[in-house]
Amino acid sequence: MKITSGGFEAVYHGRVLAYDMNPIEIVLSEEHDPLTFVFCVEYEPERNDFTTDIRLVRYNEVRIACVNFPRGKPTGNRDMIHLGVLNNRRLSLRYEVTINYEATNWSLTFTFFAGEGVPEHE
Repeated sequence: MKITSGGFEAVYHGRVLAYDMNPIEIVLSEEHDPLTFVFCVEYEPERNDFTTDIRLVRYNEVRIACVNFPRGKPTGNRDMIHLGVLNNRRLSLRYEVTINYEATNWSLTFTFFAGEGVPEHE
């Protein structure tokens, strides 16, 4: 099966229901040098807006924090997030998070896209 949208190929996609409010860890390419993405939900009472905080934790681990996301309605990124390169193709992400009204659990729907190839380093 091959899924494409806007010239990008969907290479990994799914929906995960978090256990309680715990982070969700997704590992891509479990071979010799895996890429890990840790999605989590955070609340900062001093803020009155919501945002996504994306940080490189290690050279192969990215933390994606959904800060103050609204409860009860799906919320995600409007534009494609470009993450780097996987298997010599540009890797991008679209996702959507839904936090239940009681903030006792949440779900993540995600699609990792592969774009055009990049030249290999010599």
